[in-house]
Amino acid sequence: MEDRRIERRRLMYRAAAIQQENGFSKSAALLMAHGIERLIEGMHRGEVAFSYTKEDGSVRRARGTLADYEYCFKRPYVPRPENTFVVYFDLDKQAWRTFRAANFLKIEADE
Repeated sequence: MEDRRIERRRLMYRAAAIQQENGFSKSAALLMAHGIERLIEGMHRGEVAFSYTKEDGSVRRARGTLADYEYCFKRPYVPRPENTFVVYFDLDKQAWRTFRAANFLKIEADE
């Protein structure tokens, strides 16, 4: 029960940060925050295909993971809800990348 409260609180904090930074409505920011949480949880478990809008306006399809984060940075990945960006290891580029949470589009279906 306590874990669900913490998860809900983190989700609400992330939504508030997205709303404040980007001027989204509360419901749109909450949907965005929920999608980001699902993405991060999936990347902790393994590989996830997803897409987001790059700063130049083009759409980027990526395959990312967070499985090796702790090995690379010597600490666990604990996303702070007030951060409005997402960190991931790009499996195609073989490098760490970030993108703005507000630019997240969707988790791609398995092919």
